[in-house]
Amino acid sequence: MLFGEEPVRSNVAFGTTFLNRPTYPSDIAHDYFANSYTPLRGVPNLGPSSYNNEEKTSFRYVLEHQPMSRRGYTVNARTEKREVFLPKTDVPSPDTYQMDLNIIPEKKRAFRPFNASCDRFPIVAKSTDVPGPGSYECDVKQNRQVHMLHSFGGRTKLIPAIKTKCMPLNRDKCVICLKQPVGDYYQYRNEILCSECFNFNWQWQEKFKRT
Repeated sequence: MLFGEEPVRSNVAFGTTFLNRPTYPSDIAHDYFANSYTPLRGVPNLGPSSYNNEEKTSFRYVLEHQPMSRRGYTVNARTEKREVFLPKTDVPSPDTYQMDLNIIPEKKRAFRPFNASCDRFPIVAKSTDVPGPGSYECDVKQNRQVHMLHSFGGRTKLIPAIKTKCMPLNRDKCVICLKQPVGDYYQYRNEILCSECFNFNWQWQEKFKRT
């Protein structure tokens, strides 16, 4: 180097050629594989009865390693000055958030409630087509009983409600008279009866029973 010779560059970075790297069979390498597997020689400082707790928990170790006061009068006494936290004075006072109430500000009178001049109710409610609350007749007698069929010693049966059937062309025919029913008719599954045949069969029970 002194005579102009260039230094020999090492192929290994960070100067690791001067120190021996710890490898797996004998030492613990600084990687995940070495931390996961114990080398052949074992780890003597790990295992039961390998820790000397008497050295770490003795009174001498506490006196040597714990911070103690140099000006104290008793064991482990601290007479040094405590850290003083200075109060912050660059904060706004409570008066900055509240207005001055000594002088009451003048308020303008509102000629409409909440200064709103729009209609409170829609125009539809004022039309004559919508009846008012007092235009309904509440005293009308209504039959609120459920229509049931009663018989002495028999079961009480509920009369089914009228079913509305909508279709473009009604081609249903009565199974007794084979005529197209006019008006309301009775249907149970695929069996259809007109009102005349149903009333006759309900009275005499020729083809169908009441059950």
